[in-house]
Amino acid sequence: MNKRTRWAGWMLAMMLAVASPAAAYQPGTLHSGMKGEEVKTMQIALIAQGYLGGTPDGIFGTNTEKAVKKFQRANQLKADGLAGAKTLEMLYQKAGGAGQTSATPANDSGSAAAAPAASTTTTATTATAGNAAGGLFGGDYTTLRQGATGSRVVALQKQLIALGYLKGNADGKYGKQTAQAVKAFQKANKLTADGLAGNKTLRALEMGDNTPAQSEDEGQTASSNDPSSTKRAQGPSGSKVKLLHWFNDIKPTLKSGQTLYIYEPSSGQGWNLRIYSCGRHCDAEPVTSQDTANMLQAFGGKNTWSQKAVYVKLPNGTWTIGSTHDMPHLSGAVKDNNFDGHLCVHFLRTMSEAQKNDPSYGVSNQKTIRAFWKSLTGETISQ
Repeated sequence: MNKRTRWAGWMLAMMLAVASPAAAYQPGTLHSGMKGEEVKTMQIALIAQGYLGGTPDGIFGTNTEKAVKKFQRANQLKADGLAGAKTLEMLYQKAGGAGQTSATPANDSGSAAAAPAASTTTTATTATAGNAAGGLFGGDYTTLRQGATGSRVVALQKQLIALGYLKGNADGKYGKQTAQAVKAFQKANKLTADGLAGNKTLRALEMGDNTPAQSEDEGQTASSNDPSSTKRAQGPSGSKVKLLHWFNDIKPTLKSGQTLYIYEPSSGQGWNLRIYSCGRHCDAEPVTSQDTANMLQAFGGKNTWSQKAVYVKLPNGTWTIGSTHDMPHLSGAVKDNNFDGHLCVHFLRTMSEAQKNDPSYGVSNQKTIRAFWKSLTGETISQ
């Protein structure tokens, strides 16, 4: 190969690299010149941590690139301005606070986002058990009784306190008052009222209060459409939980201004969300300041991007499952709710569609939803 041929080959390679810059990047890497929801997601996290000013516009321009470099330098990463897997994971972990998992902040699809066609139709399936992923009792449903001590007793007491059956603190000692509280819960839920927290009782507690007297209006009080007005949050019975697809089953039934009721089983907290807009997920915001307080308690007393699996009661009264966080961002419409912006509620989507359109946070929420459903039913969602 002569000198002229080598030179021509080098020039051709350079021209191809310039013409197709994305070819030089690893899949999933965000870089200068890109546009879209993933870029906006990253910008929200950069703004939240003070690396970027202004408002997120979804355009990876010069200022965004500088902000990425600043973040990388501050965290001992290669400061090349390319937001690859390591950079994004650390960015989103720090945006969510200490101790957060690798969940990433929510894409803000808004009402203008087009709904991609679902590749398959998901049939509404009903759950047969009510255990959150991991569960209040770590999957251990052996009977607890008076004299027992330990972490499972603490979990039992916290749930009884949250549901209004027990007063005081969770001291981890299964005494007379705890036994009486268990009996009261059992009576309200038509279980054998023996004060022994066995398999059925523990699983019912994980579901929250399922008092038969309110079975026609579970999740809400008899006289109000605001569950936050009562001390005892309500969750669904396992047989009433349906696996519904966002694009096929849920989104077509929703309108802005309607109310969702959220029940988070590990904390026993419930709160109302008013629908703000619907895109690839549902944007919503707490209805009242009490709803915000309940939600904050469910997330450990802090705002975080880390999502939790939740039960969701739709406006038509159907219970399904979803995944949500409690980090306020961008705009909101409800005043005096102590929540500056809105949040995102994710529902089941096909994984291939989520990987294509929301490969970071969208996929993370889909994994949470799938793990939750498997814990409820033992079934694996295949698509």
